[in-house]
Amino acid sequence: MKTLITNAYVLDMLGDTANIEKKDILIHDHIIEKIDYNMIELVDEKINAKNMLIMPGLVNTHTHLAMSIFRGYKTDRKLMDWLENAIYPVEDQLEPEDIYWNSYLSCLEMIKSGTTTCNDMYFGMNKTIEAIKDIGLRAIVAWNIKDDAIKDKVEKTREYATIYNEDKNSKIKIYVSADAPHTCSPYTFGLCVDLAKELKTGLHIHLAETLEEEEIVQNTYKKTSTEYLNDLHVFDVPVVLAHGIYVSDNDIQILKHITGGISHNPISNCKLSSGICNVAKLRENGIVVGLGSDGIGSTSTMDMFEEMKTAAYLQKVNTMQPGIISAYEILKMATIEGARVLGLDKEIGTLEPGKKADMIFIKMDKIHLCPENDICANIVYSANGADVDTVMIDGKMIMQNRKMIYVNEKEIMRHVKKIVKRLL
Repeated sequence: MKTLITNAYVLDMLGDTANIEKKDILIHDHIIEKIDYNMIELVDEKINAKNMLIMPGLVNTHTHLAMSIFRGYKTDRKLMDWLENAIYPVEDQLEPEDIYWNSYLSCLEMIKSGTTTCNDMYFGMNKTIEAIKDIGLRAIVAWNIKDDAIKDKVEKTREYATIYNEDKNSKIKIYVSADAPHTCSPYTFGLCVDLAKELKTGLHIHLAETLEEEEIVQNTYKKTSTEYLNDLHVFDVPVVLAHGIYVSDNDIQILKHITGGISHNPISNCKLSSGICNVAKLRENGIVVGLGSDGIGSTSTMDMFEEMKTAAYLQKVNTMQPGIISAYEILKMATIEGARVLGLDKEIGTLEPGKKADMIFIKMDKIHLCPENDICANIVYSANGADVDTVMIDGKMIMQNRKMIYVNEKEIMRHVKKIVKRLL
């Protein structure tokens, strides 16, 4: 099938400066075939994108999709208190179908706010995978492995990697997840690294999220979390390191050589008072940084536009330099840099021939986006997820004119409310 999108302003996210031009986009099946001026093509479908800005779909590099029921639940606590006294007791009661509907709600919110790819870690991931497939999202998923939960998750990881990682057309890929340095022994990390090598995939890990966690690792192993992972050869495989708040100068020298990168989760870090990741310093040292939301319980929103503006504000305040990071650089973190963190930059993250047709249409004729002195600044500082009009993933329309094409939104919310009534 061939689709021609006309009259669009295209922000391709190629290069070091913003390139926004009025062009047409030709899509053949799920691949971008051509981007050019005033194209005349025989196609199956034409889409008039007047008053729209088209850009790559946003990439959320760290999620816990099945935690959607915890939005607003027992908030205003530190991370460990919140997890141990609010979240874990409820998670122990989750049924497989709960995981499905909770994950579906998070996926729905992401698509409606412009995210087309996410990277998820949790338990019961077979049901999360079902939800991701049913809604049409692109995703990397991993069963979260800890010292007290290993065997079944290793077997599930191996089973599902065989199914999805060997299928070149699959929008879902499987990673290995070792939860965090303070919850995984050297034995557990060794097992996870060996599994990632066996499956030719990467590792998704929480790193240096709180001072409390760092103190546990320092007291146990007499080294930082980053040094601990390095000594265990964790960085021999690609890694997605969520948070990365408490990293020393020596840690940064280690992280300069990793494949993958850091997932910065600004709203979650603020809400839990975990700290501020020095994104500017990481990027200055050549470390790739993408943006993530974390789970809804700790971030309260899956809207990556909110993550973008929060990330920008935090770096400006943290360094007292308003120009430390530009709006366009923030957009890169939410698109192509996020794709690089996930090892998907050859497939997504920019709009160019040969890449997957994952793109979002932003409606620009709105009061809060006028005037258009700097479109990138408007997107980062003024826009929000509700400005996303249309979403295409893998060349297929998922949402158009703010309407989900294949999903009954009220049904999803009804199921989640039933779960909340039962458990919370």
